[in-house]
Amino acid sequence: MTLLEFIEYMESVMSSKETFYSISMDDQLARNSRRKPAKRWNEEKIERAIDMQWKELMTNVYEKVKAEKGNSLKSAWIEFIMADDFLEQLDGSIAEIEFD
Repeated sequence: MTLLEFIEYMESVMSSKETFYSISMDDQLARNSRRKPAKRWNEEKIERAIDMQWKELMTNVYEKVKAEKGNSLKSAWIEFIMADDFLEQLDGSIAEIEFD
């Protein structure tokens, strides 16, 4: 399974992407308010930063699953993801995420 396939699949079965975006947006807005007015980011730049954070998170999860499953078939990856409450644990972790 490629990284892009993994991200697309995870986004289709996860319930926490919106939660992540909400938490990340709150963090980015707080950071932005601490910047000098001339250095503040516009909404587009904030959204790009959040998108990059999401992709980084999904890449980290992908690498961990890849270490477990290697280059096996896509169906083996899906079976692993759907087994042992993997999604529930990931969704729970994302709901509790805190940014520094």
